[in-house]
Amino acid sequence: MSRLLRRRYPRIEPEGAVDHLVVGAGVVGLAIAERLVKAFPTRTTFCVERHGQVGQETSSRNSEVIHSGLYYPPDSLKTALCIRGRDLLYARCAEHGIAFKNTGKLVLALSDDQMGYLRRLHDKARRLRADGVGDVPLEWLDGDAVRRLEPNVGERVVGALLSPKTGIVSSHGLMEHLEKEIIDSETGELVYGTQVVRIDRAGPSGGGKRGDGSEDGWIVQTRTDDGSGGEGALTAVLAKSVINSAGLNAHHILNQVLPESERLQLHFAKGSYFSYRGPGVDQVQRLLYPCPEENASLSGLGTHLTLNLDGEVRFGPDVEWLSPPLTDDGEDVPDFWESRLAVSDERMELAVEEVKKFLPGVDASGFAPDYSGIRPKLSKKGETAVDFSITHPRPGLISLQGIESPGLTSSLAIAERVEQVVRQEVWGLGRGTGRVLSEGGRVDEWA
Repeated sequence: MSRLLRRRYPRIEPEGAVDHLVVGAGVVGLAIAERLVKAFPTRTTFCVERHGQVGQETSSRNSEVIHSGLYYPPDSLKTALCIRGRDLLYARCAEHGIAFKNTGKLVLALSDDQMGYLRRLHDKARRLRADGVGDVPLEWLDGDAVRRLEPNVGERVVGALLSPKTGIVSSHGLMEHLEKEIIDSETGELVYGTQVVRIDRAGPSGGGKRGDGSEDGWIVQTRTDDGSGGEGALTAVLAKSVINSAGLNAHHILNQVLPESERLQLHFAKGSYFSYRGPGVDQVQRLLYPCPEENASLSGLGTHLTLNLDGEVRFGPDVEWLSPPLTDDGEDVPDFWESRLAVSDERMELAVEEVKKFLPGVDASGFAPDYSGIRPKLSKKGETAVDFSITHPRPGLISLQGIESPGLTSSLAIAERVEQVVRQEVWGLGRGTGRVLSEGGRVDEWA
């Protein structure tokens, strides 16, 4: 697809300049843009979103869970950014009136083998605290203690871990807050209905050469909708730094600037959710997660019970791997998944079977298809799940790939991490020089 885009859209000259250009206004892109606006108030930050409003893909199709940082490897970005993001998110919600609830969560074991899995989780949480990574408090409960807290849980549950720092948040409320912070700033702007179709390195100026820090940045070409579903105006901007946070399409942007041997392939897993109205959940107060069936791969956390902020119950997501159609260049066709978002009755039947293992009182007639979301994954079906990828592959280009769960929880911490890279590697401020680049005196070009 990257080749197709470059053939379809010849390079054009930029019409203006911007200091930071964020591609994608999902929750992570919004968090990054908002962080850059506040961290660099004299520099311009644009966030470009191809849809007509923010968060129309992964960000609006998830469980809205604030994860505690329980499941991921101790030395992973997912663990560090989830724990940091969790604390930042709770504080932000409390400070700005974003709807949330600290519900707590039970991770349920149905066998002695699963109790062993819980023991490993508990030991890992203890190591995280001892190593200074962060605090993930957990409490052991036997089966009877679980049922005293959650009487709807069945007798097959032999034990659980209680995670008191797990909660739920209004993802739309969070995105609306971040959106407003950007729009209300002096130097930030959100551009809707505008898709990045091409990106090229700008040539060095002032006698410099590539790689010495004197690059002029990136020429980013965009296509704006014409308002009736067709292609509108093409334009280009010169961006000192580009932050690729395009989610399900991040690889299509990144692959344009990488040699063929380094190009990235994403994999896609669909997760379906099911609403529930019926018996067997009337006393549920917390999120209920079964132990993952495939503990080694962690492709999903099992079909679990979540609550929304109105107290309504839903189950999901499951994991359904998708095989995208490919272009002649061997890349997946962008947005192929849009035609596969319907939730099937077959998937719902499988979900009912899984749920009855820990909530035997539910009735199949109370389930209904709700919605589904697509997770961008760096690992294939059957492979061990891969960490978040936040890279700086070229000067002035920061790219985020495979930002799936716990991406919502981690969003503010991811933004914090990206700001550090921009500060140190793009503007050089972290080195204490006070210069923008290796050539002094070029600040005004980007201010």
